[in-house]
Amino acid sequence: MIAAQLFSFITFPIFTRVLTEEQYGILGLVTTTMYFAVAFAKAGLSDGIIRFYNEYSKGSEKKEIFSSTVMSRGFVLSVLTSLAFILLFPFFQKYLKISESYTACFMIMVLYLFANPLNIIVMRMLRVNDKTIFINVMNIVGKGVSVGLSLIFLVYVFGAFYGYFIGVVAAELIVSVILFIWFFKHYRVSPSLISRELSLKMIKFGAPLLLSELAFLLISYSDRYLIVAYLGEQALGLYSVGYNVAMYIGNIIMFSLSYSLVPIAVQIYGDEGKEKTEVFLNKCLRYVLIAIIPMWFGYVAISKELFIILASAKYATAAIFSPLILLAYLFGAVSAVFDARLYLSKKTIITFLIEISGIILNIGLNLILLKKLGLMGASIAALVSSIAQTFLFMIVSNRYFRVRIEMGTILYHIGVSCLMFLIVTQINTAVIWMDLILKIITGTVLIALGVLFKEKEIRENIKQYIR
Repeated sequence: MIAAQLFSFITFPIFTRVLTEEQYGILGLVTTTMYFAVAFAKAGLSDGIIRFYNEYSKGSEKKEIFSSTVMSRGFVLSVLTSLAFILLFPFFQKYLKISESYTACFMIMVLYLFANPLNIIVMRMLRVNDKTIFINVMNIVGKGVSVGLSLIFLVYVFGAFYGYFIGVVAAELIVSVILFIWFFKHYRVSPSLISRELSLKMIKFGAPLLLSELAFLLISYSDRYLIVAYLGEQALGLYSVGYNVAMYIGNIIMFSLSYSLVPIAVQIYGDEGKEKTEVFLNKCLRYVLIAIIPMWFGYVAISKELFIILASAKYATAAIFSPLILLAYLFGAVSAVFDARLYLSKKTIITFLIEISGIILNIGLNLILLKKLGLMGASIAALVSSIAQTFLFMIVSNRYFRVRIEMGTILYHIGVSCLMFLIVTQINTAVIWMDLILKIITGTVLIALGVLFKEKEIRENIKQYIR
């Protein structure tokens, strides 16, 4: 996942310079639309592979029933979703006032919409067969090929915006060929062995996960559609740049939490009980706060230089609203700790209801604020809905697990971060890249000293590591 993020971060300065603001906005809109469409195309089916594979892996006939059912149903869902997208796009385009010159970009991605859900199915089959290295290689190679072909087709082959999407589709089809060569070497697909019972079981199992995925997509990306409808493609391009930089930085924390917090908490809860789990969650919350408070203040201090260097001067105004988006992401990291308490208590329906309330609040605020405040309004909507979600998670989950919020720790690190902010914002060498480097180094040293002074456990860990 880090490697995939690095590809995005490296290519970000290239695309922001090669594309106009309007084109970058459409690029983000097409990508976001594919997220939603692929989620519907999966229909929870691919999630059921991990749950039911072991049950059907005993014996060649049962395995063939499984592979035949999964692949055939996946193929049908991909075809139906692709056709639905083609039929619905004219209404979608008219409502959002998308220029007809960009129609080809969306239509080219229909091939991606067909291939990607099937690729995900094969990836899940690789996962249940413990082909972790193969999965990682395919993810990295696929991302690299996609970026390379997109740039080549965009700049050199077609010299037009739609060339980018041809590159994305070509890369996805190349990945499909490799994945399906592996799949058909190990599995057979026979229409006569398709199991209706298995299909229903898998979709029934995956439906709640589909709803959770759609909830995440709505809270993260629904504002893109409202922005393009109310403010146009150019405003969407500026917002996408501000959002993406904040997202890349926020994901450093979010990926760490999402891939480690819940599995470790589940293990501790099962082996050592509730009390030890509460100790672990308290420590997680403490370290998350130690990380995110100075991260946000530092981002505010360097955001203008960062946008000019990464995205060019035409996106410098994104530094005004982007810190609010990062703060929304960081509140999401805090809420992940509280959400883990609900997960351990098997209260996932409560999690879903809180997520829905956040979506409704986010969309409602966007409808009110976009016309009045423009892109700042969208950023405020994201932040307010994220804060509301976090407090709901905190209040509701407190019934099941006690996690203390240490106000002394929060105030101390806010104070250190404010001091760091005041110092680094005084740096001005008149050379923008030099300002950025000096600000990052100075800010990092000041925060490190502040953390080491306050956090005894961190000091002891560093001493043990040095010894």
